Amino acid sequence: MREIPEPRLDPRLARRLDDKKTTLDMYRPLPPHIVRRLHEELRVLLTYHSTGIEGNTLDLGETQLVIEEGITIGGHSLKEHLEATNHAEAYSMLTSLVDRNEPLTEEHIFALHRLVLEKLHPEAGQWRTGFVSLARSRHQPPHAKQVPSLMAAWLAWLRTDALQYHPILRGAIAHHQFVAIHPFADGNGRVGRLLLNLHLMRDGFAPALLLREQRLQYIRALAQADAGDYDALANVIGRAVERGLQVYLDACTAAPEDEYLLLADLEEPTGLTKEHLGWLIRQGRLPGTKRGGRWYTTIAAVESYKAGVERGEVSRGRPPQKS
Repeated sequence: MREIPEPRLDPRLARRLDDKKTTLDMYRPLPPHIVRRLHEELRVLLTYHSTGIEGNTLDLGETQLVIEEGITIGGHSLKEHLEATNHAEAYSMLTSLVDRNEPLTEEHIFALHRLVLEKLHPEAGQWRTGFVSLARSRHQPPHAKQVPSLMAAWLAWLRTDALQYHPILRGAIAHHQFVAIHPFADGNGRVGRLLLNLHLMRDGFAPALLLREQRLQYIRALAQADAGDYDALANVIGRAVERGLQVYLDACTAAPEDEYLLLADLEEPTGLTKEHLGWLIRQGRLPGTKRGGRWYTTIAAVESYKAGVERGEVSRGRPPQKS
C-alpha cells in the first residue's frame, strides 16, 4: 500500500477521546457482568446501525426482538430479518477474535463474511469473481483478479507499516482501503465495519458506533478518502469511537435496577416528554431497558445525554411532535 499522510483529528475530539479512554482504563479489567451487558447491548446497537446504513428498516426495538427473541416482525422482509440475525452472529465471532488476539487472516475475514451473508448470497465467504460498481461514487474498485493480492497486501500492511499510526487513524485508513478494494460481491460495508471494530477493540478502544442517521456524512468522508484526504473519515470514526466509549462508561457506572423509571415518570424531573425519551432510546442515543413492553431509563442517563448535547458531543436530533 502507498504511504498515506497522517490524518488529523480535531484537537478537542482527540482530548475527549484520551480522557474517556483514560477513565475507561481505570475500570479495567471489567467485571464479567459488565462484559456480558456490553456484549448484549452492542450486539444490538451495532447491528441496528450497521444494517441500517445499508438500508435495513427495522427500528432498534424490532432489531432487539429479532436478535434476542427470534420474533418475526410484520411488514419487514425475510432478508431484513436475516441481515439482523446474521450481523449479530458475526459480532459474536468478532468478540471471540478480540479475545484470542491472533493475527487477522484471510480465513477470519471469510468466516465473518459467511456469517454476514448466510442464506443471503451464493458467494458468501469468498472473494468476488466479477465486476462491481459503487452507487454514487466515482471510485472504481479493482478487477476481481486483483482482489487476492490486494487483500494479502492489506493484511501485510496491518502487521507492519500501519503500526506507525494512532489506532483510530490506523482504523480509518484500513477501513477505507478495505472498502476501496471492495473484495466481496456484497456485504463489504458490514464486514468492513466489523473489521474496523476488531482493530479498535484489540487496541483497547470501544467499537466505533457509526450511526445510521449519519450515513451520508460517512459516505462523503469515504469519498474524500478516495481523493487522498482522510481527515473527514478519521473524525467521523473518532466521534463514533467516542460514542462507543460512552456506552462502555455508562455500563461501568450503571445505576442499580431500582433507579430505572418509566418514561412518563421522568418527564417532570428531566423536562423531556416520554415520547421524546422513547425516541432517543429507539435511536440509540439514550440507554434504556424494556420490561413488559414499556421502556425504562434513569435520570442520570438523561442528564448525561443532555450534557453531551451541550458539549456538542451528541446530536440533539429532531424530537417527535405531539399531534
